[in-house]
Amino acid sequence: MKGPSGSKWPAGGYRRYRFPSLYGEAEVRETAEQDEERFRQGFEQGYEQGLEQGRQAGYEAGAESGRQAGFEQGRQQGLAQLKELQRTLAEELRQWQTGAEQQWQQLSLSALRQQRQQICELVEEVSRRVIRTELTLNPQQVLAIVEEALKGIDPRVQELQLFLNPDDQQRLQALGITDCQGWTLHTDPALAPGDCRIETETLTLEALTEERLQKGIARVSQGLEAGDEPA
Repeated sequence: MKGPSGSKWPAGGYRRYRFPSLYGEAEVRETAEQDEERFRQGFEQGYEQGLEQGRQAGYEAGAESGRQAGFEQGRQQGLAQLKELQRTLAEELRQWQTGAEQQWQQLSLSALRQQRQQICELVEEVSRRVIRTELTLNPQQVLAIVEEALKGIDPRVQELQLFLNPDDQQRLQALGITDCQGWTLHTDPALAPGDCRIETETLTLEALTEERLQKGIARVSQGLEAGDEPA
């Protein structure tokens, strides 16, 4: 068999001719592998960043939710403890009064007068414990004291400062309360829990827990004295 020019084909048949690649197969393959590696790395980085951002956002939201839930749970537990304490104190006082009434007719007037001081001391102790617990669990009650004191101030006053016990101020601040009727709450370590002091250019007004407590004890003592009088 002869070729187009009349020459013979090589013995054994013919051989195909492979044209060389324009860019080279190795280069094409390497470029594809590099693109694939960059895509994989970009995907992994984006996935990790998205995962971390989602985790951080979830953590912050969970922390805030947990803080609010914990605060509310603590407040409810505190109120329950306060009610239980009040119930216990009331029961103790009732039992004491019951025992005192049973002996009332058996004691002489002199003995009753001697016990009057003990009764006043008991009432004072119970009152202090209740006040301290109330101020701890319900710091907003301090604001009621301050607002009552502000009623004695001329509303036209231009400059006024409010002072509280540091612990009371911190409890109110934890609830987001930093002022009362627009006046900033300052602190004074010399004030006892539940106390407040108002200062203006012309006067200083104090509302002291101890003073209010002693007035209450005095009324109890007067009532006992009236009961001691013979019919």
